[in-house]
Order: sequence, then structure tokens, then C-alpha cells
Amino acid sequence: MTSTPDSRRDESFQHKQQSSPMERAASGELPPDVLREIVAETSARLAKPQEIDPALHAALVEVARRFPGQPMTVDPTATALLEAVLRIQFPALAERPPLLARTARTVATSLLADPAARLRVEHLWATLAEDAA
Repeated sequence: MTSTPDSRRDESFQHKQQSSPMERAASGELPPDVLREIVAETSARLAKPQEIDPALHAALVEVARRFPGQPMTVDPTATALLEAVLRIQFPALAERPPLLARTARTVATSLLADPAARLRVEHLWATLAEDAA
């Protein structure tokens, strides 16, 4: 049986539906559901600084050392902080620097726009600043 254009399209559509959100992100696509998932997971990870993985904590402290005394703003601090988080949290993004930068900025903007998330990020930033000193 030969493949018709419709059957190839259906197979392609089924493959896209079966691929994980991070596989789609790694391919250069960042649908809204992936961004929501990334924001939610990142926010949850940053909510409890005392429970952050040691490797992630070291990467975040390094960001705090790069920006001593800087306030928590989207650029440059939050974006740099989120790039460090996303490199560890989603290794597929680390392999795509432009996508990583765009995603980090989008997630940083989203987190800082939410009052509760902003407080958590600012608390984390203050803690990291102390650790970096």
C-alpha cells in the first residue's frame, strides 16, 4: 500500500501529538502549554530554596555573583537566573542557546508578573546574594 499525502499528514500529526512538550521545545516549537508547564515547574522548584538541588544551587549562586547588588528585574537578573534553572531543569534547551534565552526571558517575565511568584523569586534572590557574598 502506498502512502498518500493525507496518510503522511495524519502520521505526522500523530507523531506531534505523541511527542513530549520538551521534545517539541527542543525542536524549536514552544507552544503555550509547554510554557505553562515550564513556568509551573520552575515556580514550584524555586518556592523552597532550602530544597533546591545542590548543583542547581551552585549554578544560581554563580548568577548572583555575576550580578551583585542588582535588583530582581526581568533583565538582566531574572533572565540569567532562569537560564541557569532551565539549563539544569531542561537539558534539551541547554543545547539550543537562542531558544534557551527566549524561554528564560518568557518564564522570567511570567514569574515576575505574578505577585506570589515574584515574592518567591525575590526571596530566593536575596538568599542567593547572601550565599554569594
